[in-house]
Formats: sequence, C-alpha cells, structure tokens
Amino acid sequence: MNAPIAQGFRPVDPAQPRHDWTLAEVEALFELPFTELVFRAAETHRAWFDPTEVQLSQLLSVKTGGCAENCGYCSQSQHFETGVPASKLMDATTVIAAAMDAKAGGAQRFCMGAAWRDLKDRDVPKVAAMISGVKALGLETCATLGMLTKPQAQALKDAGLDYYNHNLDTGPDYYDKVVT
Repeated sequence: MNAPIAQGFRPVDPAQPRHDWTLAEVEALFELPFTELVFRAAETHRAWFDPTEVQLSQLLSVKTGGCAENCGYCSQSQHFETGVPASKLMDATTVIAAAMDAKAGGAQRFCMGAAWRDLKDRDVPKVAAMISGVKALGLETCATLGMLTKPQAQALKDAGLDYYNHNLDTGPDYYDKVVT
C-alpha cells in the first residue's frame, strides 16, 4: 500500500526536472516515512538514469593539507595534527596524467579537490588548465575548491567544468560548533 502523498507535494514529472520547490514541499518530504522517501528517490532516479549503470568517478587532491580553516572534522586543516602533509597545487601535466590513468581504469568523471578556504585569482589559470586538459580526454569534470567569486566560477565553466561541489558543511546555526 502506498503512503499518502504529503499535502502540497507534487509528483515528479519525468519529462522535466524541477527547480521550483516550495518550502512546504521540501518540509513535506522530511515528513515522509524513510522507506517511502527511498522509493521515491529510486523512482526519480529510474526516470532519468539507467538503473543498471553506475558512473565511475575518481577524485584527486590537487592541493593537499595546510588549509587555514579549522573545521573540526577535516584532516586538511593546518590546525590539527593529522599526519596529512601539506603540498602545493599540482601542475596541470601531472593532474592530466592522473586523469588519463583514471580513464584507463574506467572512470567517466574526474574530480579535482583543493584544501583551501577559497580559490585565489592567481590559481585560476592553473586550475582552468587542469580542467580543460581533463575535459579534452573525454571525461566529465568536477571540482571542489572552496568558495568562488562569480568571475572565478565563470572562468572554470569556460574551461569546461561540468560540476562543482560547493562543500557547504552545515547550516549557519550550527557552524560555530564545527569551526571558529
């Protein structure tokens, strides 16, 4: 027996993804029983993707450790003794070679992550070269580089970036429990 549709919730139209969610609709989703939520997620996934396929992605830390932030859970922070050594931003040639290996291993998406609070303008051309080089291999590209300005985001998009992980860790009401 199907759970009743939460009040105000509109079913998914498989012809078009939605970008117009109301607060009431999102809250209604939180009220659904877990198994109903899992069912609806699977139903939505099947409407858009082949359920027998799994996308293979590989992540490379293109700049590891030494982050100035002190997020209490993160091994990249310079504020904690984690055993993760800090390194400078990798060069594009090394990153593209790693992406070639990832593709040879079956990866369809290659993600580049950097341990810093925000991307510096001086590093945008270096990261853009990484992205365009990886994209030229026929891989989807994604990145997680901290906070971006609008011109930086546009430069990465122009370089061929497909996806960006914004890396928001928590809501503003809890943030002071995670980082000072």
